[in-house]
Amino acid sequence: MNERINGHVYSEGGSALGSAGIACNGGKSVTLFDGAFELENIAPGTYSITASLKGFKSQTNTVTVEKDRTATIDFYLPQAAGTSKICGTVYDAGTGRPVASGGTVILILPVANKYANLDKEGRYRFINLVGDGYNMVTSVSGYEDGKATIDVGEGKKEIQDFHCKPVLPVEPPWG
Repeated sequence: MNERINGHVYSEGGSALGSAGIACNGGKSVTLFDGAFELENIAPGTYSITASLKGFKSQTNTVTVEKDRTATIDFYLPQAAGTSKICGTVYDAGTGRPVASGGTVILILPVANKYANLDKEGRYRFINLVGDGYNMVTSVSGYEDGKATIDVGEGKKEIQDFHCKPVLPVEPPWG
């Protein structure tokens, strides 16, 4: 079989989306950093192919593969918006008080992370999230980074507090 399906996955704005999932009749693949994918050893016929990536709406398109030919199909995924929320407070693990010196909580996503600055009471929030699992990291000057993984259902609100240890200044041995 010399038949293949290839293509690219882009954001709606035209940016290449690496690590997007490609599913075709039970087979799976992942796009390269430039959004490219290729499915080899495909029998002639018509196929439904789905492209998906966290933070984007999945898209399914149909392509017909002819004998001894390569079929090409590209996807342009719109960003996903949901109704879920994650919020919480960053605390000083030593005193138990909210961190009031500022800082950021980072929601790790495959393409572009989301950032929430702490308010003066150490609170943060992320809104309009799609129900899914998320990795989060704190970045607060003078504190060790906090890390968490949280699952939030569609339309739900989850609270994720962080208790960050202060970083003690270390004097070099030469004074």
